[in-house]
Amino acid sequence: MESQKLFDQLQDPHKKAQDAIDHAREVRERKIADGKKQGSGLRLIADGNLQRCSVCGYPFEAGVKPSMSVAFSDHLRKSHKPGQTT
Repeated sequence: MESQKLFDQLQDPHKKAQDAIDHAREVRERKIADGKKQGSGLRLIADGNLQRCSVCGYPFEAGVKPSMSVAFSDHLRKSHKPGQTT
């Protein structure tokens, strides 16, 4: 009886830790899914006659060549690489 009680006490902290790990994973996956629904936050914001990057504020002129979407995607690829923190 005594050994069963000790075994239950040892299992409980491990179960709590695993539950916390599972919960953190669920929250992380939910945030990723919500981010995909809302977009990643990288978009153009109107600022007078300019468009600016929503993250860093980089300005794009109205007549940028070949197009605003190409210039913005180039900017994202060069300046906001995946995993980049700033």
